[in-house]
Amino acid sequence: MVFSSPGFLFLFFPVFFALYFVLPRAARNSYILLASFAFYILGAGALTAVALVLLMLNWLLGQLIAHLRREPSGAAARPGAARLALAAGIVMNLAPLIFFKYLLFLAQVLHDVSGAAPFATAATWKIVLPLGISFYVFHFLSYLLDVYARRIEAETSIQKFAIYIFLFPHLIAGPVVRYAEVREQLNLKYRRLVGSDVFWGMVIFCIGLAKKMLIADPLGSVVDVVHGPTVAMSTYAAWLGALCYSFQIYFDFSGYTDMAIGMARMMGFRFPRNFNRPYAAASITEFWQRWHMTLSRFFRDYVYIPLGGNRRGNLATYRNSFIVFGLCALWHGAAYTFLIWGLGHGALLAFERAGWLNSARWRLGSLPVFVLATLLWVPFRAVDLGQTGKLLRAMSGLDPAVPLWQDANRVLADPKVMFLLALAGLICLLGDKPFQRLRRRSLRQPLMMGVYSCLLYLLSCLAVVEGGFNPFIYFQF
Repeated sequence: MVFSSPGFLFLFFPVFFALYFVLPRAARNSYILLASFAFYILGAGALTAVALVLLMLNWLLGQLIAHLRREPSGAAARPGAARLALAAGIVMNLAPLIFFKYLLFLAQVLHDVSGAAPFATAATWKIVLPLGISFYVFHFLSYLLDVYARRIEAETSIQKFAIYIFLFPHLIAGPVVRYAEVREQLNLKYRRLVGSDVFWGMVIFCIGLAKKMLIADPLGSVVDVVHGPTVAMSTYAAWLGALCYSFQIYFDFSGYTDMAIGMARMMGFRFPRNFNRPYAAASITEFWQRWHMTLSRFFRDYVYIPLGGNRRGNLATYRNSFIVFGLCALWHGAAYTFLIWGLGHGALLAFERAGWLNSARWRLGSLPVFVLATLLWVPFRAVDLGQTGKLLRAMSGLDPAVPLWQDANRVLADPKVMFLLALAGLICLLGDKPFQRLRRRSLRQPLMMGVYSCLLYLLSCLAVVEGGFNPFIYFQF
């Protein structure tokens, strides 16, 4: 079920919270779990079994690892066995992810490298990806790794552990929440309904919905045309598609996480922030400190730092960065185009670290970072390497077969699209200081924020009714 679908907005969302607010506190956890199971089953169907089996196995394995790591007399009881249990848990969680998400890509790579006949038909194989598997596998992995490192105690309640995994706001597309961040809130004794949390949670939800329905989806319709087979390709069309997609993916994904964070807050949970205006960053390094922050933090803490981070010299640092961005690329999708996107960002970070790339010297604010990010979104969105090359050649203006403009591009020069591009650019590229001043001024006027949020909600609902809805981009990951 999609947060921006009529079924969710007009049925699941109001019914869930209407009942949640009137239920006795003792019944709320059971109600959350039941509703979250129903929410997931409606989207995943029979593949819910994959998540349920992993849920039970990880809960048991977490307790086993904690038992093996106990220190009754100042020394680990069985460190070797604990490491073995952790390794088994990592393999157990990655195996279904690799099978469902990467088997076809691995078969395609083997065919491309060896030409082996058995893999020639890999593109025709059909494997259905379980909904949200990339996210809930990372939740399982972070939980086991934190239990092993004694950063948290293993959860003994299967109900609380199941809520941590299946809580419907973050189940399908994040943010990547660590168990330690919600451990106390899973306990009904510490989670209370607070009026201000319900109010601001609803405000955040409405802002996220508006990002999706009023900005991301209209820009996405232009992106779909530019990437379609009948587009009259020109330099203008290619750049328009790239710019629209840069803003579409930001407003789409940050809109989803705003809705998730808002709904969780209405229930009494506090999720970590996932976006901090990444296109306002002054460097690619800062961009990744602002974009999909919970995923970046996952790779930093569980991959980059264990590999040595930046503590073993420049070559090791570059190697670790490329490993992280290669894995980040593959996490997003099993295709060569995603690898180009991820390794491209790894290369830009390496150039910044070596001093070869310093956008601050150009004194153009965050514009260079936005342009570089936009160029790398081209392969991310493209269906294959051929389309990537076609779009980049068109954007360069150096392809004699592609004009700068075609009369057929008039349909893409819609005033509404131009207005949304200008609005998106203002929101995303405005400097941090003026943006924070506006934000503080808004927070001091809760009544006006409530009125604006209601207006955004109504406009978003009208957009759903009139134009339908599109799934969130990150649902495919």
